[in-house]
Amino acid sequence: MVKRTKRVNVTTLIIVGEGPHDAAFLNHMKGLYDGRFTNQKVTIDAADGGSPTDILESVIKRRHIAFDQRYVLMDADIPIDNKVYNLAKRNKITILVSCPICLEGMLLDVLRKSYPPTSRACKSQLQGLLRGPPTEKASYSLFTRELLDSTTKSTIRDLRNLLSNRKLTGD
Repeated sequence: MVKRTKRVNVTTLIIVGEGPHDAAFLNHMKGLYDGRFTNQKVTIDAADGGSPTDILESVIKRRHIAFDQRYVLMDADIPIDNKVYNLAKRNKITILVSCPICLEGMLLDVLRKSYPPTSRACKSQLQGLLRGPPTEKASYSLFTRELLDSTTKSTIRDLRNLLSNRKLTGD
């Protein structure tokens, strides 16, 4: 008798950060939340920075079309206009925004630290708290699952849900 194996449909998902710092943090979160039984394959990538339009066009050009779900994590330091949101919608990409200011400002807020008014200052302040270079996933170990579960930051909550294969709160 031949044993039949049950075929499981696996969702493919990509989350693209603005740059290598974002990708390192996203990979850290992936390690915490993307378990073996989520029935999804998660890919983390990094764009080359720039304006929201530059980042989105970079994601579109890279042909991430093969993914079932596509997300871009963008900083809030440069306003994201309706043109960018419309371009994302046409290309079936969801934009997640790091608030306040940038990824580092959002992470300082998660740690309940005051955050400075500029991206550059936020990066500098957070780097002093990390366990290593901000481009390495292991550097973000102070952001434990317990800490990330306890935050009310909507973008962190959305990332937790995506990586755990649960619906976003806005869906």
